This record gives sequence, structure tokens and C-alpha cells, in this order.
Amino acid sequence: MTIQDIVSHFNTIPFLFVGSGITRRYYNLPDWKGLLTEFASRVNSDRFAYRAYESKAQQLGSPQGVMPKIATLIQQDFDTKWYNTPTMRTNESFVLNAVERGCSPFKAEIAWYLKEQSVALPEYKEEIQKLKNISKKNLAGIITTNYDFFFEKLFDDYTPYVGQDQLVFSAIQGIAEIYKIHGSVSLPETLIINERDYEVFNDKSKYLAAKLMTIFMEYPIIYIGYSLTDQDIQKILNDILLCLPKDKADRLQERFVFVDYKPGMTGYTVSSYAMAIDSQIFSMTRLALSDFGILYDALAAKQASVPVKLLRRFKEEMYTYVVTSKPGPLMKVVTSKPGPLMKVGQIDDKNIDENCLAISIGVSNTGERGLQSIVHANEWYRSIVMGDLTDYSAEQLLKYAYPEMRRSNSGDLPVYRYLSQIQTQEDFPQIRSETKSNFDDLATKTNKKYRSTTDCYSSLENLWETLKDNPPKAYRVMCSLPENKMDADYLGQILREIFTNDPDALEHFDVNTRSNVKRLIRMYDYLKWGKK
Repeated sequence: MTIQDIVSHFNTIPFLFVGSGITRRYYNLPDWKGLLTEFASRVNSDRFAYRAYESKAQQLGSPQGVMPKIATLIQQDFDTKWYNTPTMRTNESFVLNAVERGCSPFKAEIAWYLKEQSVALPEYKEEIQKLKNISKKNLAGIITTNYDFFFEKLFDDYTPYVGQDQLVFSAIQGIAEIYKIHGSVSLPETLIINERDYEVFNDKSKYLAAKLMTIFMEYPIIYIGYSLTDQDIQKILNDILLCLPKDKADRLQERFVFVDYKPGMTGYTVSSYAMAIDSQIFSMTRLALSDFGILYDALAAKQASVPVKLLRRFKEEMYTYVVTSKPGPLMKVVTSKPGPLMKVGQIDDKNIDENCLAISIGVSNTGERGLQSIVHANEWYRSIVMGDLTDYSAEQLLKYAYPEMRRSNSGDLPVYRYLSQIQTQEDFPQIRSETKSNFDDLATKTNKKYRSTTDCYSSLENLWETLKDNPPKAYRVMCSLPENKMDADYLGQILREIFTNDPDALEHFDVNTRSNVKRLIRMYDYLKWGKK
């Protein structure tokens, strides 16, 4: 079996279950023993400081294991010395504020140390970039016992959950999320490191297992950065297996992959690995390699059709709606007539703000063409006056909406307002060639025939003041005014008043009045933005 075979058999994109080996690799951070050795030396500079704590912990024993006991002993001495020795303190607000909140100085200083040491190694730049690339569509999420910021920095589209409590009591969506089950340096008090921390963690582990159950049942799980004998992994697996009947547990085994790091290894090997979990034998696929880029390249072939960031947001919105019967902050209510806030396009179209995306179920072949039917002719005319199609760029409107309206509407359409806003190199020569380029071409033969009847009006303002009590007549006569009597700003004022009083005025006018107002809008568009 090849690594490609493993990935191709996944029913969906996987979760990564990540241990400290990853950040030791990319950040050169210490393992648990190395971290405790560093802080033992701050208590006592003797070269055997850590060894002394280790020996004492072994003598005392602990149901939580020797490492949490060592951490407990170091923490007791460290906190005492930190309070009594101001020169020992890291004089940073991050540390001092955490201690003021009641956090142990030991945990606050550990968090600061890890933050400061978290610098990516340049030799793994390419490998890290591959990992970042697959976060968009090829990974469902991250579960990690690591404290550091590696994944939050790298996967900036993912939502982190810190600690058991936040994870258990939050409405997780199971996509584009990072579950930091042992805490995070962002909240030093959440770090799981000493005896008491592990005691509380283990007491609540059943709740955590229940929360993660859906993840384990729905997604393939790839363990990376752990040893095959890691107690944290075994404890979580045991809690989950206890909740499952055998047939469901067997299904899990089919989708579990354990990455076994082998320094200096060329290529990779695939084999089966069986581990004893309490009274059960649990089997999974073992992938041995040195270059993690091999795995990332293979995972790149398995991708979701929609960016996972957007999938998460859609799930979150739907969850909010189901639970509360109210749309969430991102959900738009769509009527039979699409409004100006609605956009239709390719799911990863960078021209569309993700906050305005809508998914249509059961409709095929929308794509970029969807925008063609979103903007209607009356809305287009109103926007020339009011400038209210602000959800779309001028380029989008001219490229997608205008051609469809041009085909379905007789006569010309005003476009100079949007042509004047073009910010790209695209100049839309076809649109410019079919657009009237002088004022007289905007008037009909009938308008010109009756132009002489407007001689009694000295200006547009004079005409409007005379006829404003009969708007339909005023609009009809205005269309016959010559260019030298058309004041663009005053015409714009008259038109804005129409749409201020009734945004859907063009739908409510009779046929003749609607035709005249549209002509006036075309004249206004030319005079304001098109006249050379």
C-alpha cells in the first residue's frame, strides 16, 4: 500500500491530531522534559537540578505519572522564589497581568518562554508552506496537546478553542477549528502540566471524549508528532473506545493513521500497528517517514469542494438558525426577488465578500453568471442616481450584470457612472462603442420635435418650479430641453428626490412616466460622467 492509497480511501478530508514533535521540528521547542529542565535551572542553577526533582518525584509517586509530579514539585519552588525574588521575574505585562489574574508564575513564565522561542526554522520553510497550503481545502481541523501558537499563526482562517471547558461548552462545528485540549500560551492558566491539572483533566475526560466523538466518527484521524506509546493518546483513545460498541470501534481503526517519525529515513513505509488500549487491541495504519512533506503532498490530492473556512461559517449560521429560529449575523433573508445584498458566484470568487455569500441548494451552473440576474434594470437606473449598488464593484457590474440587461432591455442603458469608476486595465471597449456619446442622441424625434415648446422656460430650474405640481408633465417636458438648459446637478437633485420618496418609483410609475424618467437618468448620466 502507498501513501496515496491511504489518502484515496479516506471518506473525507482528515483531522490532524498533533503532538509536541511538530513544534519541536518547526520551532525547535523543547519536549516536556526539556521544558521542565529549563525551569528547574531557574530555581536552582545546579546542573543536577532537574535530576533532583525527578528522583524525588519517583520516590513520592503519583497516580498521574512521574512527569506531572516533577512539574508540581518544580512549580512549588518556582512560585515561591518568583514572589520573593523580583529579579527573577520577566518584566513583561503579559506575565505580570497573568499573575495578577491569579495564574501561577510558573505557568505564566512558561507561556512567555514558549511565545518568545516560537520562531520557525528556515530549513523547514518549504515543508511549513506545504502544511499551510493544505489547510484551505485539504484538512478538516486540528486537535493538539501543544501549548504554542504554531497552528493559530499558520492557519489564520481556523477558529481555536482553548482548554477542555471551552471545547466542551461551545457549539463547535467540526470544521476549520483548532482544539487545544491541554491549554494555550494565550491563556497561561489553562496549561495542563502539573498533578492537579491532570487530575482535573482526567476527571473531565469523558466529557471531552463525548465532544470529540463526532469528529472521530466522521473524519479520518492522522496522529503526528507523538510517539507510539504516548500516554495522552492512549488515555483519549481509551475514553472514546469505552463509549463505542465493537462494530463502531472497528470502523475507527480503518481511518486512523499514525505517523512514526524516523530521522534520516529516505522515502516512507506503510504497515499495520496494533496497540493495547486497556483490555482492547486497537489497530491502525502506521506511516514511517522523515520528511513530512511527503504526507502533505499526498493530502493535497484529497480536498473539499468548498474552502473549509466557509464550510465552518455556513455550519455555524445553520446551527444558530436551528437553535434560535433566528438568522445569525451572517445569514441574509432572501425573498423571491434578490435584493442588493445578495451575491451569486463561485464559492471562492475573490471579488465577492465572504460575508455576503449565499449557497443555493439544487441549482446548478450559477457561477459568475449568477450576478447577471441579481441586478434588475430598474435597480440599475436607480443606482445611477443614488449610487446604492455598493456591494458590487464597477467592474463586476459592467462585466456580469450589464450584458444580460443589455440583451433583455430595449434601448440604451446608462453606464457612464460605472465606466468612470474603472480601477483596472479593462476598459470595456464594446460597452463604450454602443453608448451614446452626445446629448442630442439621447432625445427621441418626438422630444426634438417639441423642443421649441420649451422656449418659455429659461432653465431646468425654471421649468421644474413651474411644473412640479404635475410631475409626469414636468418629466415629459424636461426630455425636450436642449443641452444648454440642462443643469446636471439640478437634474440629479430632482431625480434623487424621486427615489428618496420611493426607492421603487420606476415600478410604480405608469409606462409613459417611467420611460421619461429613465430617459432623464440617461441624460443625467451623460452630463455628469460621460460628457467630454
